[in-house]
Amino acid sequence: MSTWIAREFSVESQRVEQFTGEGAYHGSTKQKSRDVPRPRVETVSEVRPTTLERYHALGSTTIKEFDAVFPRRLRVVEQLDVPTQEQVRNDGVTFCWAPFEEALRLAGPLTRRVLEGMKHGLSGTKRYVYIDSKIQYFEPGDLPVDSCLRHIDGSIAVRDQRVLPFGVSILHDMRARLEHRNPPRYMAYQSSSHCATGFLGESFRLRIPELIPNFNTFDAAVQNAGVSEIVHPAGAILGYDGLTVHWATPATTSGWRLWVRCTETDVEIHPNASVIECYGTVFRPRRHAR
Repeated sequence: MSTWIAREFSVESQRVEQFTGEGAYHGSTKQKSRDVPRPRVETVSEVRPTTLERYHALGSTTIKEFDAVFPRRLRVVEQLDVPTQEQVRNDGVTFCWAPFEEALRLAGPLTRRVLEGMKHGLSGTKRYVYIDSKIQYFEPGDLPVDSCLRHIDGSIAVRDQRVLPFGVSILHDMRARLEHRNPPRYMAYQSSSHCATGFLGESFRLRIPELIPNFNTFDAAVQNAGVSEIVHPAGAILGYDGLTVHWATPATTSGWRLWVRCTETDVEIHPNASVIECYGTVFRPRRHAR
């Protein structure tokens, strides 16, 4: 199964869909239609929903709250020169759950420089290292994914029979993610500042449900907590983990952006062709839709 696409990028060929806020393959917040395939994942300790398992064993559907602590582990791995718009547009190859060494071998010159910087920041504590990347053209107001809610990457999301007694089709086991001693690790790069990912700038404590069906109420609670916020600097490689709260922000100006994410995980990912084909779509609010 191919995990990369090589093609020429142009404003005219940029795929655009209407923004709904209902989630995306990365930064997912709600259940998508069942006819939309998802990456197949292996069940290992890192993604075991231990909290949901306890509820299931007890036959309980009353979700309790707990005091969740989100530490600040965001760091600058390397600050690279900000590339030109032409360098971004012409980089040529994008990835979706590609093994690190494969991505390094096939990458265009700009992405290869990013991966070389990321290689020095790898922890080496996980079984697999994957690369995702997008080259996208934004107009003002566009978003890189179909959600702008505050969330964590690598949430323990369950979509099987165990969630049905709760009256939902998906549950994120927040307590299990925060209690796991070795959550997934990430590095992210973005070439430009006009569509910068937002991050919380400090550690914070928040009382939240142990299980949540989406990140809507979580997003509201985080915003009400008044925690300081920062944005991803242009040209920077940032390191963080599966407890780091972040969110997509609308583009402020028109232009190209290269985004690269490195995931260190114990989960073996098997991407579906449909995921790869739609990866890199830009999401546009209705008033801007064309």
